[in-house]
Amino acid sequence: MNILQSLFQTIQQPSGPPHVGEAYFVWAYYVAAKESRILSLMMLNHTNDPELKESIEHFINDVLEPQAKQLTDLLRTEGIDMPAGTGDKAKADEQQIPSGAKMTDNEIANMLLVKLNGLLLFSFMALFGAVRDDISAMFYNFQAHVMAQSYTQKKLMQKRGWLLVPPYYHAGKHVDS
Repeated sequence: MNILQSLFQTIQQPSGPPHVGEAYFVWAYYVAAKESRILSLMMLNHTNDPELKESIEHFINDVLEPQAKQLTDLLRTEGIDMPAGTGDKAKADEQQIPSGAKMTDNEIANMLLVKLNGLLLFSFMALFGAVRDDISAMFYNFQAHVMAQSYTQKKLMQKRGWLLVPPYYHAGKHVDS
C-alpha cells in the first residue's frame, strides 16, 4: 500500500479529457454508488440492530456520500452528463413493515456485503483502466474506503453468525450426488 500511496503523491494535473473508458467508469461508479445509497437507506428502515444500523450509516455517510460528491465534481468538470437519479427513500418505522415484506438483519448484512464487493471490484477495474493519474488515485482511494468498510462489515457478520461461508474443500474427497 505504501508504494501506491507514494506513487499517487506525485499526481500531475490532467493533461486532457478522460478517455471513453475513464468517462464510463466514473459515470457507472457514480450510478452504482447512488443506487447503493438508496438501497442502504431502505435497509435502515428494516433493522433495529444498533451495530448494523451504525455500519449502514457509516457506509452512507463516510463512504458513499463523499465518493458521490467527488464523482459529481469530476463529471461536471469534464462535461460528462449526469445520470438520471431517484430521490431518497422516506424513513419508515421498522415495526410497521409487514413480516412478509421485511428484510431480516441477516439478509441486510449480506446485501450490504454484496454491494461492497461490487463497488470494490468495479473500482479495481476502473483503477486499472484509467490512464489519468487523478482518476487512478481517486479509484485507489475509493478502494481503500470500501475495503475498510467491508472488513468491519465482515467482522460484524461473523460476530452475529450472518456470514455465509462456502463449503470447505478437501482435496481427494468426493461427494456423491
